[in-house]
Amino acid sequence: MSATAKSRASRSSPAKAASGGGSGWLLVILLAPAALFLLPTTILFGIGLIPTLVAFLTDRNADKTASITVGAINFCGIAPFAFDLWQNHNSVVGALHIFADPLAWLIMYGAAAIGWGIFYGIPPAIANFEVMRAERQIGALLETRVELIREWGHEITQDDDAEFPRLD
Repeated sequence: MSATAKSRASRSSPAKAASGGGSGWLLVILLAPAALFLLPTTILFGIGLIPTLVAFLTDRNADKTASITVGAINFCGIAPFAFDLWQNHNSVVGALHIFADPLAWLIMYGAAAIGWGIFYGIPPAIANFEVMRAERQIGALLETRVELIREWGHEITQDDDAEFPRLD
């Protein structure tokens, strides 16, 4: 058997397929009873994290940076209501009572909107800052070049660029 045939056979082995594909099902099997046991919390987070799910499904980046950013801020918007649910009335009715309050929707989904704002706003702001910093550095280097030419003469330069003025 050739080396490529062996590598294909090892990649398609049933044991390897079961271990890779089965880990997702194992997680579901382990989390399903916990989700049922903690049903009010599951309802709260299931409905409250819909913007994070949308971010995950629409994010084309392999690192899923949008879903991480939106999810973290969205989670922070849900956390106060989860603590309230756990401390006061940990029941399905208590979870539904939280969703009856428009302010809860505003806080949970508003936090997700802030996450989207951070995701779309911070990278361009940082890029603009870096461009301004680079332009300042170029200006400082050009000033240093002019000073060196004044001190040592134009003979130290080997370019005839029109971009750099002669100081004769």
